[in-house]
Amino acid sequence: MAGKDFYKVLGVEKKASSAEIKKAFRRQARQYHPDVRPDDKAAEKKFKEINEAYEVLSDDKKRQEYDTFGSDFQQRAGGAGGFPGGRGGGFDFSDLFGGGGGRTFSSSGNPFAGQSGGFDLGDLFGGGGGCQGRPQGPSRGGNAEHQVEINFAEAVQGTELKLRIDNQQVSVKVPAGAVDGARLRLKGKGHPGSNNGPAGDLILTIKVHPDKVFTMQGRDLLCNVDVPLATALLGGKVEVPTFSGKAVLKVKEGVQNGQKMRLRGKGVAAGKGSVAGDQIVELKVMMPKSLTPKARELVEKLEKELS
Repeated sequence: MAGKDFYKVLGVEKKASSAEIKKAFRRQARQYHPDVRPDDKAAEKKFKEINEAYEVLSDDKKRQEYDTFGSDFQQRAGGAGGFPGGRGGGFDFSDLFGGGGGRTFSSSGNPFAGQSGGFDLGDLFGGGGGCQGRPQGPSRGGNAEHQVEINFAEAVQGTELKLRIDNQQVSVKVPAGAVDGARLRLKGKGHPGSNNGPAGDLILTIKVHPDKVFTMQGRDLLCNVDVPLATALLGGKVEVPTFSGKAVLKVKEGVQNGQKMRLRGKGVAAGKGSVAGDQIVELKVMMPKSLTPKARELVEKLEKELS
């Protein structure tokens, strides 16, 4: 691909989605914006490059032509549009900044030249502030993310955690039935705001350590239980582990390997007064690895009886 690699400029793969491209652009725009790094010529140059790259990659038609012809696709494909920074017209940033049109970068060296009152960066930088030296109002702090680990029993029954995160003591209740990857949001426990702005939120991602016996599926608990061959053929009782102890399961004669049975109310209770789920038991019929001559003779007789 000749010329600039716009994907490399934004730091994304060529197969990146439109959402990923927009996210990468926002991230870099915050980093290199002239209001953040005033009088920094290198940052200003980089800012114009990412604008140029985003203007092309955010437009499906231009992106397709760019992927085919490279950065000079406009000359080869006969494109009519222009790039910011001296390639025929301004670049509308209403999509990025949440505005209503009319906010464009000029084609001069200063991307804000000729704009009275400066550029509204409220959406990009988290609210409140204008540009060009205007005083900024209160700004909300960013969200903080943290992972917490719990064991399977705590996930099933719920628990309360006492955490210390960034020198802050935090207490959080994990509800019963929490699954691996669940996210809890604590309002106002994130990064502090600026200029008396509110703090962001703390987002906790739950990591549940697996159990050797049980798995969780919604409010139901799943487990496997071995059934002796004689019990599977003749019927009988099988002892089953539950989260509150043990239970006895009655098995009918002729039960099949992999058959599932249900223990009502032995699953997860998601809250006080809520109806608990069930425990689903999958039966694993235990086959002998080898037979004695006497056992083989009996099985052969049984086969004749059943045929």
